Amino acid sequence: MRAHALVLLIVVALVAPSTRAGGARGTAALPPANAAAEAALQPGEQLVRRGDYAQAEQFYADAASQNASIAPRALLLQARATLADGDTAAAEDLVQQLLAAYPNSDQTAPAYFALEQIRRAAGDCAGALRALDAFEAAAGATAIGPYAALQRAQCSATLGDWPSELAAAQSALSIDGGGPRLTQIEALERAGEADQRMGRKQQALDMYNRSLSLAGTRAYTAEMLFTTASVARSMGQTDLAAERFRSIVVDYADQARGPDALDALNDLGRGASISPLQAGLVRLNAKDYRAAIDQFDQVDQGSPDWEQAQLNRAEAELKLGNSSSARDGFQSVADAAGPGSGAAWLRIGQLDERDGDESSAESDYQNMAQAAPERAAEAMFHLGFTRFVRGDRSGALEAWRSGIAGGGPPSPTVLAELEYWLAKALPAGSADATDAFNRAAAADPESFYGLRAQEQISSATLSMAALPPRSSTWLALSSSDVQERANWFAAFNLTPERAAQDVAPALRRAETLLDLGLRAEAGWEVDGVAQQYAQAHDIAHLSAVADWATAHDQPQLTLRIGKQMRDLVGLSALPRALQKQVYPAGWGDLVAEQAAAYGVDPLLMLALMRQESSFDPHAQSGAQAMGLTQVVPSTARTIASRLGRDDFALRDLFKPSVSIEFGTWFLQQLLGDYKGRLFPTLAAYDAGGGNVGRWLQRYGDDPDLLVEEIPFAETQTYLRIVYDNYWHYEGLYRTP
Repeated sequence: MRAHALVLLIVVALVAPSTRAGGARGTAALPPANAAAEAALQPGEQLVRRGDYAQAEQFYADAASQNASIAPRALLLQARATLADGDTAAAEDLVQQLLAAYPNSDQTAPAYFALEQIRRAAGDCAGALRALDAFEAAAGATAIGPYAALQRAQCSATLGDWPSELAAAQSALSIDGGGPRLTQIEALERAGEADQRMGRKQQALDMYNRSLSLAGTRAYTAEMLFTTASVARSMGQTDLAAERFRSIVVDYADQARGPDALDALNDLGRGASISPLQAGLVRLNAKDYRAAIDQFDQVDQGSPDWEQAQLNRAEAELKLGNSSSARDGFQSVADAAGPGSGAAWLRIGQLDERDGDESSAESDYQNMAQAAPERAAEAMFHLGFTRFVRGDRSGALEAWRSGIAGGGPPSPTVLAELEYWLAKALPAGSADATDAFNRAAAADPESFYGLRAQEQISSATLSMAALPPRSSTWLALSSSDVQERANWFAAFNLTPERAAQDVAPALRRAETLLDLGLRAEAGWEVDGVAQQYAQAHDIAHLSAVADWATAHDQPQLTLRIGKQMRDLVGLSALPRALQKQVYPAGWGDLVAEQAAAYGVDPLLMLALMRQESSFDPHAQSGAQAMGLTQVVPSTARTIASRLGRDDFALRDLFKPSVSIEFGTWFLQQLLGDYKGRLFPTLAAYDAGGGNVGRWLQRYGDDPDLLVEEIPFAETQTYLRIVYDNYWHYEGLYRTP
């Protein structure tokens, strides 16, 4: 039943590179950074960062044997690298060697903490708890705030020792107010689990209710609604349980818990509190299409839900491959001439287009404009597009001009779409075409067609050429970026340096946690600090937090904070240096290295990685795509074979150097297959070359036609997002 906000990945987290610091609240017993030692060991940290664990182990072993002053730290880092390489026994031997040879070292407390994590990775939670006892004896029970207690709670749960889990979770909640929001959620869930296992249902419900109050996403809200409803149901609190199950079905039908909540309501005899439409939407979102159809069929034609039920029923039929039944459903709504008739005519037109019946599609879109005047501009776009595809440019121009001028004003995004295609239908290079591209760019500059228009205006397509071999100068801020940022900060009576000083105290614990290998927990701390500044709309200090994340090699956190800044004030309101936090060059040195090796634009790789993994090297999709470039196992094995990597294992995809190399190699192959054309290459990366081959055969070489005509909505969205990313990376990082 538990739904932890973040999963602790012990092995991969333990080796997260960091800059060490001391002096934070509750961390005084841990050793402060030794600048000379850190500098001497930095090459090893860089090897670990890349995922080159065996080389890192050798480097640290040599450092320990050659320099006694840094030997304890070198042995500790060697143990962490060894653990990352999967050898828990050797890792423990190294820690024990450190503790025996250097009993009075300032690395004693970190060594005991590393031993705790090594034993957990080996499945020895009892031994891990003994190591944690030793860590707390050396550093203090609250040396790292609530996090040592949380480690104890997690291991106690693994051992089935529920009283100890509860005690540890309660201890975590009592330290520093339980920490930031995500840390509190982890502790509350641990306490709730233990209470429930011990039969203390009311106490468990109280804990889970507190977790629910801290929910920050729709997914987690739905999960905790389900958890609290289930506990309430087990206590006989049927009304509360039904209320929360119903809330999931009604308000969170798109979430994974929707079907379970609907089943629970039916089991409670409260199914009548849900309309057939609501029940059908839950089944539709869960891809249970036949069950969805059964629910939609229960909606009477006289019901106000009938149109939506029929529209969604038709979509379910399409998913089952029943085009004829789907068309009948859409037509029934269109013929009813109600509020949903415009949407029905749109779908009928799209089906006719798919079937190659452009003449019928034209009639459908004209009917759409009449049935839904508020969507007339959208209808005129589709009408014009259909005419354009069959070679009727004058008819297309007429439709698009009508969409621009007629009826209510189109939305900025639709207007940019209309103006862009109007320009494409006009004589290439003509003044009228240029004017239309300019209007498209002005209508919605950040939309897909706004960006496409800007590309056409610049008369230069996005480059496929790599930057100079192994060059990484583009990663640094330019002098103009630095000056612009200084001027921007000055408007707030700040400097970047002062803002960095302001945020540093609140981030010291995150720094300590990174040094101990608690990567996820460090992220919780950073999130807590960022949220405080976001709530105050303090963009300057938010930017300083993002700078901290970048300096500590956490680009996934930089990106998350950058998106917060963009959402608060808009991208154009940020100076270029802060826009680069919205589009960070995560793992940029490794990207530049592999891009130079394989002749791929590193900015295209960054654009792809931003979408694929958000720069999280441990990302994994439901389809088992892994790592920074989200390569699936079958493709990874093929690439490994082509590159002669006989010792390749799938877990290597979590190594940044491997994932970036494999992704870059694969992208280079696709660029070769499609002669450097951006959209077919990206479509093949997402949907496979077989699909792209069929699409190109049907739709031709026009990239805009390809994007519009691709029948996979997911791939259409992917292309537009990666193109958006690429455009911004080009504008922010491309050197003249």
